[in-house]
Amino acid sequence: MKTILLPTDFSNNSLLACDFAVSKLGEKDTNYVLNYVYNIPMGGTSGLFYLMEELQKQGKADLKEFKHKIETDFQLNESQVESHLIQGNFVDETTNLAEQVNASCIVVGTKGSSGLKEVLVGSNTLQLIKSTKHTLYIVPENYKELMLNKIIIAYDGKEMDPKTAKEAIYFAKKHQLPIELLHIRLKDESPIQDWSKIKSFFTGIEVDVHEVWGESIEDGLKKGTEKAEGILVMTYRKKSFWERFFNISDTRDAVMQAKLPMLIVPE
Repeated sequence: MKTILLPTDFSNNSLLACDFAVSKLGEKDTNYVLNYVYNIPMGGTSGLFYLMEELQKQGKADLKEFKHKIETDFQLNESQVESHLIQGNFVDETTNLAEQVNASCIVVGTKGSSGLKEVLVGSNTLQLIKSTKHTLYIVPENYKELMLNKIIIAYDGKEMDPKTAKEAIYFAKKHQLPIELLHIRLKDESPIQDWSKIKSFFTGIEVDVHEVWGESIEDGLKKGTEKAEGILVMTYRKKSFWERFFNISDTRDAVMQAKLPMLIVPE
C-alpha cells in the first residue's frame, strides 16, 4: 500500500500538490498523510506560551478544514487521509514523519515568480531535498496548464542510478509516457557516444536523447526544458554538480530555471 506525505501550509499551492498526488501518483488504496509544522516566528519571544497556544489552536482548526476539503474535492474516504499537527522545525519534522509513516514519496507545492515563469523553491524545500532519503515531487503552481507528455531525466553522464530509473519507469508506465534523457554539457565536455547502456534501463519504454550545451547547469536546464511540457527528473547525488546546483546560502532562495514539475530522487 502506497503512502504519500503532503506537507501543507493550507495555500493554493498545497492544494495543487494534493491534486498532483491524487491524480498523478495515487492508486485506489493509497493513503495520504497531511502534515502542518508550526513554530514561533522569528523574533517572537514575548508571550511565548500564549503565542504557541494560539498557533496550535489555529493550526488544528486549519488542518481539520483542509483535510475535509481534500476528502471532498478528490472524493477520498476519511480513512484514506490522516493529518499531523507538529511543532518544530519544518525539515526535521517532515523528514521524521516520512520515516514514521514509511512514505513512498513526499509531494510539495511551490510558488512561481510572476512574469519569468520560473519555479521559486524556498529554503525549506531546498533543505528538504538535501535532508530527506525519500523521493520528492515538487509541483509548481502552473502544472495544470501543462500537458505532462514526457519524462525528462536530467542525466549527468555518470552511472544511471537504479532508484531514479525505477521512479521514472513507474511514472512513465502509469501514464504511458516516453522518456527523454537530457544531457547537459558544460565547458569542454564531449557528447556521449554510446547511449545503449543507459537506454537498457528502460526496456519496453520509448526513449529519446537530447544533449544541450550550457554555460551553467541553470542555463543548460533552461535550454533543455524551454519548450517542454513534461516532468523533470533529477538524481540528488552527493559531491556532484547537482548537489552544487541545490547548494544555496541560508540568506537567499534558489530560482531554478524550469517551469516543470520536478521529481528529485536521493541517491
